[in-house]
Amino acid sequence: MSAAPLVHGPLQTVDLLLRDVHVLDPRTGIDARHDVRVRSGEVAELGASGELAQEPGEELIEGRGHHLMPAFFDPHVHMRTPGQEHKEDLDTGTRAAAAGGYAGVLAMPNTDPVLDSAPLLRSLRDTAARQARISIGFLPAITRGLQGEQLTEMAELRQEGAVGFTDDGRPVHSAGMLRKAIADGKYQPGTATPSITTLSQDYGHARQTCSKALGVLVKEGLLTRYPGLGYYVVGKSGDPKPTNPESSAGKADEL
Repeated sequence: MSAAPLVHGPLQTVDLLLRDVHVLDPRTGIDARHDVRVRSGEVAELGASGELAQEPGEELIEGRGHHLMPAFFDPHVHMRTPGQEHKEDLDTGTRAAAAGGYAGVLAMPNTDPVLDSAPLLRSLRDTAARQARISIGFLPAITRGLQGEQLTEMAELRQEGAVGFTDDGRPVHSAGMLRKAIADGKYQPGTATPSITTLSQDYGHARQTCSKALGVLVKEGLLTRYPGLGYYVVGKSGDPKPTNPESSAGKADEL
């Protein structure tokens, strides 16, 4: 069984009352000032502005002039660890993300050494389980050393909790290599096409290479395109239905 894709350190729950805060929630259509009660880190009560009374042991935060909304998720961050901890590490990076309203992030593999092996991924996840202030996932490299020449051991990396795969700012320039990465059977049927950044960034020739490789895979029946969603691996059972239809991984329409 694969490890959970996201990991975080020990979380400290809080009890607080946000008074007269502007609440925005697109899912429910809320766009108004409210009192919001939080118990053990979860929203427990929503009241009209000035309606809720502070309870014993509850921290009071005056919300006038502030907005409260669902947390953000950033799928492309650089934690700079290992190798460049003087710039950032898992503790400082996730603290900064939490301060900016982010509840989760995905870290890129352009570290030193490159995140391209299961032992390194395991070490990073172990560190994140101690230090990360929010949920974090890791995107190992598609190719060893980000060199575009040899595929990483993707099956092993997935077992260790890899969320997906990307060569970050170095798109896979070889259509054959990209085809092999997608078609060699190392991906679960029905899951989104790997490498978010490789398929979406505009790098001229690399953009054309990705389009060509994806087109070949569609003709061969290895991928199915869902307009507006992306390309998905076709299951061996013949059912290409994506497991996460709300995903936009792959950015097919940008190709």
